[in-house]
Amino acid sequence: MLLLKAIEVVFPVFCIIGLGYLFARFKKISLEPIIEVLLYLTIPALVISSLLRKKLVVTDLAVVSLSALIVILGTGLLAYVYLRVIKKQELRGFYLPVMFMNSGNMSFPLALLAFGPDGLAVAVLYYVAVGIMVYSLGIYIAKGRGGFTEMLRLPLIYAAGAGIILNLNNLTLPEPVLTTFDMLGAATIPLMQISLGYGLHSVRLAYPGISIAGTVLRIGGGVAIAWGVVTLFGIEGLNQKIILLSSGMPAAVINFVVSRKYKVDSELVASTVALSTLASVITTPLILMWIM
Repeated sequence: MLLLKAIEVVFPVFCIIGLGYLFARFKKISLEPIIEVLLYLTIPALVISSLLRKKLVVTDLAVVSLSALIVILGTGLLAYVYLRVIKKQELRGFYLPVMFMNSGNMSFPLALLAFGPDGLAVAVLYYVAVGIMVYSLGIYIAKGRGGFTEMLRLPLIYAAGAGIILNLNNLTLPEPVLTTFDMLGAATIPLMQISLGYGLHSVRLAYPGISIAGTVLRIGGGVAIAWGVVTLFGIEGLNQKIILLSSGMPAAVINFVVSRKYKVDSELVASTVALSTLASVITTPLILMWIM
């Protein structure tokens, strides 16, 4: 029964990703405008909509954000140890897909389908924490400087700040305005999934051994560290489930975008993103069975 329920949750997600992959075989388009629409319009709208539809507790915000930070830094440490062991410290791009998980494209629909709007709201908190780290620490890893400036250019940060402030002060937006954010934000999940599938079509496997190791560290290491965090801090309920789910997601496509933009091991990053996404077809139902 649990396996059937898990498959029911993941099937629509991977089906839409697969449609994006198939679309790429028959139609060539540029993903850049779609990514811009996501980053500057639909994701900020989804963040505001989700944060204003569910009453936040300060402890939830702190717990989920801190957990995401620990998982990111913990997997980064695992990547550092691995590169030291194989004597490949120069592959700094390897840190990106290991540390930064797909807490948007896959976590959002999975959280929504498995746990409803409340689950999506927690997943948004996790995603915001990861997003801040990607556009600060991630860019610092890729280019060595300038991450903080890049982060301040994204509406995501301001949307999250506005949503959290309004929520914690028991304020809201007029219903027509909030409905507008709901409608715009609703486009985020399918657009993210189609973009992910489309982008994976052009990825070719490189550095197979290191990519496999990166996949294991991303998914297995992420879940192991998250389990340690929720156990150590006694995190329970929906927060626990979403932290474990999001921490076990494959590498995010944004890692490839960052690595290509700053010319740092982009083939290795793309290969690890593709391989971890393929592995998640098996690992995601197992994680869902465990937490459900």
